[in-house]
Amino acid sequence: MSARNPGMKLDLEWISKVRVNTQAVLKRVQQIQGHKLLKKQWQAAWLLKAVTCIDLTTLAGDDTPSNVHRLCLKAIQPIRQDLLRKMDMHDKGVTTAAVCVYPSRVADAVASLKAANSSLPVASVATGFPAGQTPLETRLQEVRMAVADGAAEIDIVINRTLALTGQWEAMYDEIRQFREACGDAHMKSILAIGELGTYTNVYKASMVAMMAGSDFIKTSTGKESVNATYPVAIVMVRAIRDYYLCTGHKVGFKPAGGIRTAQESLVWFSLMKEELGNDWLCPHLFRLGASSLLADIERQIYHHVSGQYAAYHELPMA
Repeated sequence: MSARNPGMKLDLEWISKVRVNTQAVLKRVQQIQGHKLLKKQWQAAWLLKAVTCIDLTTLAGDDTPSNVHRLCLKAIQPIRQDLLRKMDMHDKGVTTAAVCVYPSRVADAVASLKAANSSLPVASVATGFPAGQTPLETRLQEVRMAVADGAAEIDIVINRTLALTGQWEAMYDEIRQFREACGDAHMKSILAIGELGTYTNVYKASMVAMMAGSDFIKTSTGKESVNATYPVAIVMVRAIRDYYLCTGHKVGFKPAGGIRTAQESLVWFSLMKEELGNDWLCPHLFRLGASSLLADIERQIYHHVSGQYAAYHELPMA
């Protein structure tokens, strides 16, 4: 992952002056979606790049050690070996960026990856995911326990109540405490944009999360009614750009929730390249939170190699 973001003192004056021009945001999204997408070998190359940026995720109530184990094996070998060999990519170490699980499944994931001799990081959601409506001490303890079990990355959820009521100082203080509880683990802050109300609130929450020391800002838990959308992404990556210009620190971006097709992953890369530049086109600064996306990417790569689409039973499940 990228160098840690040390954060900065909360600048309430900056936060209070922010206004987002909704029409300009929507116009920019139209421009990006209007771009022609890549074809043939160029598309296949970018799809493999997308695989290396996926946080392969399972966040279900029926998660068990066995399906977490299967997820880890899929993360280590996300694309069938024979397909990679035909693209001359079989020896390039193509894996997903990380696996992402609930805190209680971290030890299972760590054990599975260790048994497979893999150094792939385990990310854990925490802080009362997805609602964040548990007492602060409980949320902090959850972070500490996930780190103790071996999580190298922690995806925390912000307290939306504080954001909606404009209590930016209190939100900053909470996230600083989460940052401290993470220790050496990298911290991604989930804004749950579907519950923030306005683009202006999304920008302010992004900026406060970065000032408090977030290494990544992430759109959604995947459990809200609205998840990763392109307009919200524009607002968040512009906040990342402003923070970088102000401090010199690069903060990563992770859209999550509802990203299911290979085509969508290409649009996300296009958005990142245009808004933040090539430095952000790597797993250190860009992640795709997804569970079903990998299956579609593998189908597209199968099509690129063979000229035919695979039946779902022909590819290992993600």
